[in-house]
Amino acid sequence: MTRFGISFDGFAPVQEAVAMAQRAEAAGAASIWISDHVGYRETIVTATAIAAKTEKVRIIPTALSPYLRHPTPTAMALASIAEMAPKRLEVAIGIGNPLFLKESGQEVVKPVAAIRDYVAALKALWAETAVYLQGSTFALAGAKLAFAPDYPIPVYLAPMKEQMLKLSGAIADGLVLSAGLTVNHVKKSIEVATTGALDKQRNPASMNRAAYIIFIFAEGAEADARLRARQKLAFLLRNKFLDDNVKASGLPIDQARIIDAISRRDFDAATALIPEDAVDAFTVTGNVETCAKRLREYFDAGVTEPVLVTTGDIADRNRSLAAAQRVMRLL
Repeated sequence: MTRFGISFDGFAPVQEAVAMAQRAEAAGAASIWISDHVGYRETIVTATAIAAKTEKVRIIPTALSPYLRHPTPTAMALASIAEMAPKRLEVAIGIGNPLFLKESGQEVVKPVAAIRDYVAALKALWAETAVYLQGSTFALAGAKLAFAPDYPIPVYLAPMKEQMLKLSGAIADGLVLSAGLTVNHVKKSIEVATTGALDKQRNPASMNRAAYIIFIFAEGAEADARLRARQKLAFLLRNKFLDDNVKASGLPIDQARIIDAISRRDFDAATALIPEDAVDAFTVTGNVETCAKRLREYFDAGVTEPVLVTTGDIADRNRSLAAAQRVMRLL
């Protein structure tokens, strides 16, 4: 069966997420990606709970932001999870959502430098050496961990724009692309990351190329499934860094109004701004055969590990998870 991951967004209670992660592992998922959405369940706490109740799946907190998390406690927390779940803990680093960062008093300044410094700090701290580093968002003046993970923790980046995509190829073990991207945008993003790897004489084939993909099984309740897809897209498109993807789609989407609606927490208004055609352009929604065909397009674009973003209540998510097994067997 083709390798796939499952996304957790922090919207559900932690205990519910743990139970879903156990079902995902039983269904053959290779990885659990736990999104760090500001204001929702905390990703490292959730990752720890899932690590304690699973046995095989890789666990990837995603995407930890240098604008919110100092590298020393972050390195400590991640190394601790790696200790309790050997060779299963990985991590993705990213800027975070500008809207929610601003609400927390943070502005995105020099993001490429911020990410580069942060990754360097984590790796240096995991080497159990005293670290002296003046980063863009932090300072380390001899910080040192008293223990270290017994394996090199893989570090992904969660890039959106060209320079961050190139940085992924240059310094990271892999990348994870945002949900809500068209197949063509995914293909172009991977090509840019590949260029970044080649520029540093790195082998692009060694990078895991993951991508979040909204995945909603619809068989007999298609109208409801498509509404849930539009609701999820509305929340995702609050991120201004997805503007190139939206523009290239050619669809009449007013992203500025979506961002404004989400800032007011008017999710219904934001959903109303997502046209029906966006479901087909930006998501994998439909029956098993349709989902398999659409996912094949993402694999052909260069994705090596789709991270399925299910949505809805527990019953909805369980249906999508069960369908994912069937879909992956067709690929």
